[in-house]
Amino acid sequence: MRYAVWNNKGGVGKTFLSFVLATEIAHTRNIPVVLVDMCPQANLSEIVLGGNGIGSERLDKYIKDRITIGGYFDSRINSPHSKTGKEVDYLLDARLINENLPKGIYLIAGDPSLELQAQVINQISSQTLPVETWKNVHGWVADLVDECKKKLGPETMVFIDCNPSFSAYTELSMVSADALIVPCSSDGSSARAIDNVGSLLYGVMKGADYGAANFSGKAKQFNIKLPDVHSVVLNRSTQYSKKASKAFGAMFEEIRRRVDALKKVAPNYFANGGPYFEDVPDSHSVAIVCSHHGMPLYALKPGRYDVHDTEPQVNSEPLERYKDAVAKFVKTI
Repeated sequence: MRYAVWNNKGGVGKTFLSFVLATEIAHTRNIPVVLVDMCPQANLSEIVLGGNGIGSERLDKYIKDRITIGGYFDSRINSPHSKTGKEVDYLLDARLINENLPKGIYLIAGDPSLELQAQVINQISSQTLPVETWKNVHGWVADLVDECKKKLGPETMVFIDCNPSFSAYTELSMVSADALIVPCSSDGSSARAIDNVGSLLYGVMKGADYGAANFSGKAKQFNIKLPDVHSVVLNRSTQYSKKASKAFGAMFEEIRRRVDALKKVAPNYFANGGPYFEDVPDSHSVAIVCSHHGMPLYALKPGRYDVHDTEPQVNSEPLERYKDAVAKFVKTI
């Protein structure tokens, strides 16, 4: 199964959620999990490669050597219509780089050059000949993921951390995914972002005005299946008595209302009566410590940790509350 983690709004916790889900599943199920970093900021790659500091240094080396998603796109720009035969050369066995990680975590590293490459991808995919140029170009990430799964085995799970912008590289991510996880924060922007999922990805609501010219119209033209909405995650909620506070709960209800409206106009994109609605509490210092040290959630213990010039405290109660919420969510995947 291949999951894209995306919301058109930034700052909702997509990257850390991708990291946590992948490492928890690799650890508990003992299966290979591939993380694909499709954000030009490449924050996920820094975490996976060892955390802030050492992870950044390691990522710089892979960027220089072009062992990144950007390096793969370089090769596909020269071969837009067929695989290169070297797809798995871009797959990093992350456990060999960061010993904190569980066995079975693999990474396609992010790359800032995605922003520049997006312009080239648009130019190539807009060519009218060959007739399947748009389909071939938008299949680049799917080609890469397919070859990784052939190498690692059919049980391999994939999580794609997407940039908020619905740019060309985000379009390629959506074509490669089976299901969509939509993290939200409790604010009006996240509620509006649900509408943007409908218009940008599925071409309904406002997107319907653009007909076959929009992304979903082109996907339909080439019979490309877009991902179903698997779950909507209320991320970083403030909780009392193990439930979201009234203010956060009210905002989540608005998000749920928008999802229900989207489901009415685009029911084919909601499989098995979905989506799941998950309430994941504010991780407090957990995300800071895990990200800084490249440490999976299951390995984190209460206590103080060095983070730059400070020593944030990870307390037992919020840590266990966060672990319980993640464990509950993982069961749906």
